[in-house]
Amino acid sequence: MEGYARLGFDILTYATVRSVARPPYALPNIVFVENRQHAAVALPGAASNGSSTLAVSTGTPSMDPEVWRKDVRRAKERLVRGQILMVSVAGTAPAGSDADALALDYARCATWAAEAGADAIEVHLACPGEGLGLGEMVFEDPKVAVHILSRIRAHVGRPVVAKLGAFRSPRLLHETLTQLAPWVQGFVLLHGIQRRVIDEEGRPVFEGKEREIVAVVGADTYPGCSRQVEEAVAWRKAGDWQRAILAVGGVITVERARQSLRDGADAVLVGTAALVDPLFASRLRGALQSAA
Repeated sequence: MEGYARLGFDILTYATVRSVARPPYALPNIVFVENRQHAAVALPGAASNGSSTLAVSTGTPSMDPEVWRKDVRRAKERLVRGQILMVSVAGTAPAGSDADALALDYARCATWAAEAGADAIEVHLACPGEGLGLGEMVFEDPKVAVHILSRIRAHVGRPVVAKLGAFRSPRLLHETLTQLAPWVQGFVLLHGIQRRVIDEEGRPVFEGKEREIVAVVGADTYPGCSRQVEEAVAWRKAGDWQRAILAVGGVITVERARQSLRDGADAVLVGTAALVDPLFASRLRGALQSAA
């Protein structure tokens, strides 16, 4: 966190923490891929060929709360004036739990993150509703998502943003954001796209039924991700709600970042770009200053 802060990244997301320790899935859990029509295909040598698209199947791991709470505090101390520390939280509840148990766990994590010094809380809703057996991402059930966000707002006096995944239609995007808007200060759009990942022979790259469909992030996701950002901006212009829109997804070039800002995003977040190009923020800052 300190390193990226010194490199010019001003919104730093500490992602993602839970109320319990959770190990990652077994290796491999991140592979370079090419996003094709029916699946993402892992290609030999993709990393050395400069690919900037990744399939990520880590299982949303987390350090023990006693560890990450101290670490978040240290991270906050390393930032300078004008930089924002956002902590991403995910809920964990026992199998057979109800929505209230999951919401309370989300709120517990958010409270701990705020106490550790987080300037804002990113509520990671683009993940399965653990313990509920939803069979879908949390954000795809607006009623559950609203319950989680309302619990967090009742416990935490920090700005809250909802991290969402890909919507099946513009109508669903509009309806969901409209229902969530009263409980958040903004939206993070969007957390990659869900794809099946295979090798060139058509065999699954990741073992296990829970890993048949995973998040694909990076360069190839930009067309779909940016389109949903544009749709959200359009609904905001229509006056349905006024909330910050933080664009993310496939922004691996300075021009893409500038385009997202021109399209109306309030800020641009990057993940893959920060990995493959640690100087991305300073180059973007230079480009924006030159344009001004």
